[in-house]
Amino acid sequence: MTEHTQLIDAVNVRITTREYDPKPIDPDLARQLGSTLNALNTLSGLDMQLVLGKPDAFATDNASGHLANAANYLALVGPKDDQESLEKAGFYGERMVLAATLYGLGTGWVSGSWDRQAAERHCRITPSQSLYLVVTIGYPADQVGYGNQDFDKLCQRQSEHRTSKSYEELTSAMSAQDRQDAPEWFKAGVAAAAKAPSAMNGQPVLFAWDKDTGDAIATLDPSVSYRSAVDLGIAKMNFQIGAGGGTWTWGDGGRFIRS
Repeated sequence: MTEHTQLIDAVNVRITTREYDPKPIDPDLARQLGSTLNALNTLSGLDMQLVLGKPDAFATDNASGHLANAANYLALVGPKDDQESLEKAGFYGERMVLAATLYGLGTGWVSGSWDRQAAERHCRITPSQSLYLVVTIGYPADQVGYGNQDFDKLCQRQSEHRTSKSYEELTSAMSAQDRQDAPEWFKAGVAAAAKAPSAMNGQPVLFAWDKDTGDAIATLDPSVSYRSAVDLGIAKMNFQIGAGGGTWTWGDGGRFIRS
């Protein structure tokens, strides 16, 4: 049996989890998550935090049935009023989500009615910082997580979970010929980005291949009503994993230099 332990495998099976098992995250696993978070905070300059056993942040959504037993979350904390840090929160937050997926946990980027004040009470936030967003995390209620189900079935479940924009839609700024001529790594990057979560599943990030420089470019689609630096960061992370190595510059219009 093939062992699927790579981030691209997590990209191919991750779905948004809304219903959680009420059992707490295993302490050893929580420590592993904490170690990964610490490493990503060092890389990013963010202050992402793992908050466990605090369901009051999701009391409304748990009561309405929009979520079930949501009690743990990744708090994406960083400098106030800083667009680049918001993008980094999406980028490194998605990296954390994919790590959690490999550990068999479910996650969900929460853009709706979470209780910000309650969530902030459980975080360390300095006067120069703000809590950008939270990501729910825990064991899926149906126990259909990575590591305890056939990989191909999990991939199939993802494809049935939601519709994604096509390669043509995500590269709509390119000519048909350039789309066809683009290298395989670019096409693989776009395919991975198509599986990235985004607010209201709007998928607001477009990709282009610059044939003169060989770089990829990511831009926020002006035709999508809700788009944010967080979505841009999330999509860039998935693209980078799919493309198999390289480095992004930050910002709308940022370039991916293939390594």
